[in-house]
Amino acid sequence: MANSLVDEVLGRVDIVDVISRYIPLKRAGSNFSACCPFHWEKTPSFMVSPTKQIFKCFGCWKWWNVFTFIQEIERIDFRDAVKVLAEQEHIDVSQYQQVSAYAQKSQDDKEKLKRTQKLAQEFFVESLKNSQTALDYLHEKRHLDDKLISEFWIWYANDKHYELLNMLRSKWFSDDDLLEASLAKRNANGEIYAFFRNRITFPIYDLMKNVVWFSARVINPDDAPKYINSAENRAFEKSKILYGLSHAKQYINTHQKLIVVEWQMDVIWLARLWFPVWVATSGTALTEQHIKILKRHTENLYLLFDNDQAGRQATFRALKLCYAQDLFPKIISLPDWFKDADELANHENWNQLFQECIDKASDGFLEIFDRLRNSFDMNSPVDKTKLINTMFELILAVNNVLIQESYKRAFAEKLWFPFETVDIQFKKYVQWAGKIFIQQQRRNEEKSESKYQLDREKLFISLFHNWFIDIQLKDEPEFISDLHSFVNEVSRADPDWLLAHTINNSCSDEEKSLLDEFQLRREKEISDLSDEKSKRQVVITTITPVIQEFFKLATKSKNLTDDEKKQLIVLKSKLGKR
Repeated sequence: MANSLVDEVLGRVDIVDVISRYIPLKRAGSNFSACCPFHWEKTPSFMVSPTKQIFKCFGCWKWWNVFTFIQEIERIDFRDAVKVLAEQEHIDVSQYQQVSAYAQKSQDDKEKLKRTQKLAQEFFVESLKNSQTALDYLHEKRHLDDKLISEFWIWYANDKHYELLNMLRSKWFSDDDLLEASLAKRNANGEIYAFFRNRITFPIYDLMKNVVWFSARVINPDDAPKYINSAENRAFEKSKILYGLSHAKQYINTHQKLIVVEWQMDVIWLARLWFPVWVATSGTALTEQHIKILKRHTENLYLLFDNDQAGRQATFRALKLCYAQDLFPKIISLPDWFKDADELANHENWNQLFQECIDKASDGFLEIFDRLRNSFDMNSPVDKTKLINTMFELILAVNNVLIQESYKRAFAEKLWFPFETVDIQFKKYVQWAGKIFIQQQRRNEEKSESKYQLDREKLFISLFHNWFIDIQLKDEPEFISDLHSFVNEVSRADPDWLLAHTINNSCSDEEKSLLDEFQLRREKEISDLSDEKSKRQVVITTITPVIQEFFKLATKSKNLTDDEKKQLIVLKSKLGKR
């Protein structure tokens, strides 16, 4: 069973949702309780922790994670438990049924990435110790003490171009390893240099406390951009990790809240306010996966984004995602005279002021309305219609019908409209939005079909990369000979085609990497089949439709003579008889 599949399932499922499909759960503080399904009892002793994602029965002492529960309740082994949960979450298991050698290589590559990042972190720790400038910046400019610096693992990348790279090379890491880890970049001359230089670094950790990613902020205000981030890699996906969560989760039960902010420095600034329950996204907007992760820890969410245009848009998107997951966050607004959380954290009465901000935090829907109303001309019918449609979009994201009705009534009161008028208009909006959705769906299907067409061509071309086709169809030499002749003729139609580069062995490194990826996809599909006939059929199924497509393109090309086009017709006819 691939570790990546287990990780994917754990990343998606919520143990409370899974167990509640089998037994009724009741809220018990921050946890849930029930009578144990594994032994008879009158008084509930079975507890489920959404924060820790575990269950435990204090009667029969069965406990552990969601896989264990499924194994026990369904009487199946671990592999089948993973498959059951994967099916419930609509995860395609086939993509994880890899050749063992490939699976091992993938795991080894991921572990290598983590080792690279860990060594980089140790280098950044030493760099901070040896840089008085960086320490002065954190102490004096950002007002952070050594305890907070250590607690949030804030370090420093020095201004040297090659010192980090040379250290990693001495540990037998290749330049490709450094590039994949985003610790290095390549310049126009093909030379690589350190990506993070003269910046404060913020490491991002996975659930196992491994460093998987870095974000870095400038020290010199003249440098740009203000933040730079590692690219996604095998060990890190931005949509699945939140900065600060590993630190905040131990305090969520105490404070019974979780506050979402925009940037890593916001988390650290506000940790100084004695409210250590902050998380930030990592170089991306909030995603559906982020919301699911947050919901596991608490349903009492607060949003604190900048009150500029970008911040308002981010708040609106976050509310829609939360409403779709039956979460209804409150929005915290800072006093107008504070530009950001940093200024608030440096105010002499910061603790009292921020507690007042939390106490005054309002329902997200109503707060969004008040903010939008101030940016529209309410005497203009056009502006008022825009405002109404924007709020309807938010209401439509709500899954709960009762809450939808409540928001419509609150909205009608805010506008001084009869509820019936708002209700009628909302129903018209729903019809209009439905038509827009269908149109968008059709466009997405067209894009998907176009992408599928491109993928199909690349799969076909990858068959000729490193003579892969000759291995797969070794028992059909005559067909392979005709196929090679056909492809050679087609490739003359346009020397810039990827097909031509492949046949002529003139692919760039990027093209080779692309073909390797598609060839690996085909290998994984073939390896799951037991008999040779089925394996050959997969290859033939890939070939047949693309031959027709390339034939049409080639016969329209001005680069081929009439005689060459006639030869193509003959070759295509021979292949068609296969």
